[in-house]
Amino acid sequence: MEFSKRMRASMLIVIMFCMMCVASVFTRETQLSEAENEQEADMYAVCETRY
Repeated sequence: MEFSKRMRASMLIVIMFCMMCVASVFTRETQLSEAENEQEADMYAVCETRY
């Protein structure tokens, strides 16, 4: 009985850790895509001012 309780607790910890990792990867990807979009907008503005 105690073994199954310990297994449940450890599985919950593992699941929470995995969810934190996935959330941090999604956050990083979102920041990278936003930075790329801002960079493209700046490049477009620079090109527009040159002509």
